[in-house]
Amino acid sequence: MHSVMIICPFNSLLKESEKWLSRYGFQINTCDTLEQANKYYEISDFDLLLIDQESINTLDKNSTALPETPRHIVLDARASLSTGVSCMAQGAIYYLPLPTDSETLLKHVVNALEANEQTRNDSTSATPNNDTHNELDSIKLDALQSEIIGECPAMLSLFSDMQKIAVTDATTLIRGESGTGKELVAKAIHNASLRRHNQIVSINCAAIPENLIESELFGHEKGAFTGATAAHDGLIKTADKGTLFLDEIGELPLEAQARLLRVLQEGEVRRVGATEYKKVSIRLIAATHRDLFDMVKKGTFREDLYYRLYVMELLLPPLRDRGDDISLIAEALLEKACRKHNMPTYHYNKAFDKAIRSHNWPGNVRELENAIERAVILSPANKVEAANLKLASQPPTQNTNTPHNTQMATGTTLDDYLKHFVLTHQHEMTETQLAQSLGISRKSLWERRQKLTIPKKVTPNQ
Repeated sequence: MHSVMIICPFNSLLKESEKWLSRYGFQINTCDTLEQANKYYEISDFDLLLIDQESINTLDKNSTALPETPRHIVLDARASLSTGVSCMAQGAIYYLPLPTDSETLLKHVVNALEANEQTRNDSTSATPNNDTHNELDSIKLDALQSEIIGECPAMLSLFSDMQKIAVTDATTLIRGESGTGKELVAKAIHNASLRRHNQIVSINCAAIPENLIESELFGHEKGAFTGATAAHDGLIKTADKGTLFLDEIGELPLEAQARLLRVLQEGEVRRVGATEYKKVSIRLIAATHRDLFDMVKKGTFREDLYYRLYVMELLLPPLRDRGDDISLIAEALLEKACRKHNMPTYHYNKAFDKAIRSHNWPGNVRELENAIERAVILSPANKVEAANLKLASQPPTQNTNTPHNTQMATGTTLDDYLKHFVLTHQHEMTETQLAQSLGISRKSLWERRQKLTIPKKVTPNQ
């Protein structure tokens, strides 16, 4: 956990940053003056100082209280060019005006800590080419371990953002289409964070029945409801001191959203049926394929929770926009599928690659992985064949009372894709297999069948 000292008068606008920096996981200490900070603390023990210029102005001219360390940011309610130049000359990393919005200050705090870490690593390196083990190396290693493969510009930008986010405890919202790897990104961030020695608890909000979601997340007391025969700690409590990953957070009921907001605001959780709150320290990462802001406008997602989640955002590109990454991922998935089914590793041939590159992959990496696994199982022993990918290029020909043109096109909605996928594959897959391929529960699949009027396959009379 990074330690930050805030030095400012009691009425300073900088004082407001103490509370929200603490929520992001920084250890915060405050002092009214530089003299007080030097008297009661060892300044060099802190990773970063945030100093109100007013505290510097009150120093005696002969005072040596101004920290010689370069690890400080100066903020000024009367910002001026001359003062800024003077502060930078005295070693300030940044000079910022007051008030400064939380997002801007957080960015500069993270950048300053990264610069400090890099300086520390450089000073301990034996040679210019020696590994510095900085956070970027960690994130690349964790990404590799989490099977995140990507070299296209969009993914390199994503890795850079993940590096900056991982060193903080900032709440993070991951957005992207189904199957793009949102959970892998969440795990990579956790593995590169200060919480990596504690566990990450992953929850798919769409997979838990609505009547059980509060109990699963927050826990319950004995007798809180029918069937509650013993007290139960929820998954949020399980994630204490670690990371909580809520996938498909847009599926969370409004009542559970209100409870989650309390956890994020106050760091407290209360079991269903309990009267007392218990302190928890979690880092929240949420993910969704839905437009949460649109849900806020429709009243199906709390506005206050939306803004609490929307601190840092990561956008995952769809597979179809990742260029040569498609081939890299497909080759890795081919090796993985061969190992899984105890088969010799197939050669990744040009015909196979051409078929993969020509498909639009509306289901993204998850659909690609399933298609490659089919090809491995169905192909002969000597060669993996593109035809065995069984890619749906045409709408089903059965009379299913669906619109005449169900061909997938760029810009179609996720509901369109789900309907197309189910109609295409339900004659060769069970309901459980369909749900697993789509990343949802059987209950969710049944509900969406009703909502989208998707007919089930007709079983011939015996």
